Amino acid sequence: MTMKSARRLPIWIAIVVPILVITLACGPGAEPTPTPVPTATATAVPTATPTAALAASPTPTRPGPTATPTPTAVAVATPTPTPGKQPKRGGALNLVTASFTPNFDIQLLASSPDFYMTNSKLYSNLLLNYTADTVECDTCSEWHLENNGKTMVFTLIKGIKFHTGQELTSADVKYSLRMIMGDVDGIVSPRSGVMKEYIESIETPDKYTVRINLTRPSPFISQVLAGGSSVIFRDGTTRDNLKSAPAGTGPFLVDKIVSGASWSLVRNPNYFKPGQPYLDKVEVTNIADEATRMAAFLTGRWDLRIGATPLAEGFLGSFQKLADEGKTTFQPTIGGNFQQGVWMVVSKPPFDNLKLRQAVNLALDRKRIGSAVWGIIPVHPQLLVYTKDSPWSSRPDNEIWDVLPGWGTGAKKVQEIEQAKQLMKEAGYPNGIDVQIDGLITSQSRVGSEESAKQLAPVGIRAKVNILPSVPLTERFTNLTYSMLYYPFAMITSDPDEIVGQYRITRAARNPTGYSNPEVDKLYVQMSSELDVAKRKQLLRQIEEIIVLKDVGYAAVQNEDGHATWWKRVQGVTFGPPHIPSGLMRADRLWLEQ
Repeated sequence: MTMKSARRLPIWIAIVVPILVITLACGPGAEPTPTPVPTATATAVPTATPTAALAASPTPTRPGPTATPTPTAVAVATPTPTPGKQPKRGGALNLVTASFTPNFDIQLLASSPDFYMTNSKLYSNLLLNYTADTVECDTCSEWHLENNGKTMVFTLIKGIKFHTGQELTSADVKYSLRMIMGDVDGIVSPRSGVMKEYIESIETPDKYTVRINLTRPSPFISQVLAGGSSVIFRDGTTRDNLKSAPAGTGPFLVDKIVSGASWSLVRNPNYFKPGQPYLDKVEVTNIADEATRMAAFLTGRWDLRIGATPLAEGFLGSFQKLADEGKTTFQPTIGGNFQQGVWMVVSKPPFDNLKLRQAVNLALDRKRIGSAVWGIIPVHPQLLVYTKDSPWSSRPDNEIWDVLPGWGTGAKKVQEIEQAKQLMKEAGYPNGIDVQIDGLITSQSRVGSEESAKQLAPVGIRAKVNILPSVPLTERFTNLTYSMLYYPFAMITSDPDEIVGQYRITRAARNPTGYSNPEVDKLYVQMSSELDVAKRKQLLRQIEEIIVLKDVGYAAVQNEDGHATWWKRVQGVTFGPPHIPSGLMRADRLWLEQ
């Protein structure tokens, strides 16, 4: 294999296969005149309380796997067009978001697909994935492993230019990764900050070489580097800078932003990938009302939609009809790619009280919540995140329903409610307690919050529902300034390292409850260092039992399979389970059939 090979490799092959071999012995449009500097009146970045970039970093009880992998090229790949079709230049892609993106800090604010719809098109990564099971170079010409899999070496493409004209170098990459990990300003990225659990140091021996030294070999770290929020900023960029201007090298430039309403992006004529992007423009409109958003898609004013189907009874049939008529493509994805349920701040009163958390867990009727939130759409029980259809599913449905605490039905649920009332007394709340339950403006979170509040009332938990837009809600769970929250925390990968390392270990990058258990920290390192899938699943189940059943770290509910839907005129869409490919949000390979 040559080092300049253009072949794309699956994520797990790029890193795991070399290790396993030893371990197991086995017609162009007119160019627009872009305005590089945006004219946005951007709202301020939420002022997050700086979180020290300290990892749990427990001492591993066993060393990670060792091997001397053969260097593997993962060079920039050329998209494979649909047979008989060639990409065409020109046209505008129309997208719709539920919430307005207020600034250009995708590292910090990438807590929902809405931020990816806009910011992803302004930036580049070290690695990128256009389909969910592949990884390829973005700003690098090749990368390989050294030091028994503990060092990732990237060779950058020369001549990549930021929108402001400066060349991208290894110093920019190092600065950006340190910023993600919290080493620059103490603020850890809530989406990609988990990389701090793996990266020991970053070296830049020359202008175009980046060496990332890991604490242990890991097939997971390449997935994080390919995530939509793991973008490269210009060296020295600050959070304040990103309130008014982007600092990227992406395929599109900001043309115009109407605060609170829309983004208009145009093709970057100096984009480093020859011939790309194909689109002239990307128009992103903010529509807060969900019914209006759905109508916009059904009438063709919205080209590409990603996510679960809301308001199922009113719109699911219409979505299916369009697909049956051959006007749209409907692509299901593996369910369980987010943790959905009632979250409680376990590190401070009142929910530092285990019996109070147990009462919440027992009071919730999962069947009623599933019906209220998802309607007629099939849903599946989950504990940490993985449903029965996921490769990392930890247990079948018959080991959950009417077996685990809180998952009772019928007479069993009536019994659980009585147990919850008794726990309220034992917790010191014989007369009940008044709390607030926060939720997001989307119907999924709003309805979930409202339904949860109804179910908690009979046991004495009087929950006032507080619905917020994405940015202020993100600030509340980042700073642990809420008490209860109904929210679906999405993942950027399918790997259990993210669900535990990003959300559950002590001082994790995105620990929304303040949860900490040394035993979980220890098991996480063992799981992260393990290559055998069966053993990793076993460790994941141990972790799940501690967090969900013993500590009641949150009250999980059911989950629904996601999907992507797009009109047939949109070409070049690559989508696959289980998460949103970062390359799809980049949109540099999308084109329109005129």
